[in-house]
Amino acid sequence: MIEILYRDKTLLIANKPAGIPVHETKDPKRENFTSLLQKELGLSYLRTANRLDLETSGLVVFGLKEEANKEIDEILKNADKYYLAVVEGNPPDEFRIESFLKDGNKRVTTVRSGGKKAITECKTIYRNEKKGYSVVYAKLITGRRHQIRIHLFEKGFPILGDKVYTTRKTPLAPRCLLHAYELRFKNGNGESVVVKAS
Repeated sequence: MIEILYRDKTLLIANKPAGIPVHETKDPKRENFTSLLQKELGLSYLRTANRLDLETSGLVVFGLKEEANKEIDEILKNADKYYLAVVEGNPPDEFRIESFLKDGNKRVTTVRSGGKKAITECKTIYRNEKKGYSVVYAKLITGRRHQIRIHLFEKGFPILGDKVYTTRKTPLAPRCLLHAYELRFKNGNGESVVVKAS
């Protein structure tokens, strides 16, 4: 049973578990979150409006009507998006990361020119100094591929379990501990909506 967190006439938000792709992959037999949800709800049309990495859990936004796609893209573009990440080390209470990112095959790199501007604002909301990890509440100001992962890594606080943006040979967690936690937006009726994924 997939957890539906919000639904109106044109928009649906569901909580994706870690380890399942959002879309179809090259393997036609592999289950994906969009198809499972479409099947479960018996929908003839379902469009994924945002993406999460395979190991990232949390909020995925879907469009329910083809004619509302532009409207949903606009809602999402203007929404405030917040993530939770469990990171190595002891970050400052508040910090902001700005860089230019360029897409590569399996990873993103920071570049001096030719990339896209990426900005992440972070607050440290929990620290376990004994065990050497913290929980960071990250707000996306821009939405680039792997943005939070590479930003925290380059700041010196890699996300636990991240197998790409790390210097470790052995990950400290079974998966990348990143969660799309909260979305704040105005729906099609102009009402303010806050959705959180536990």
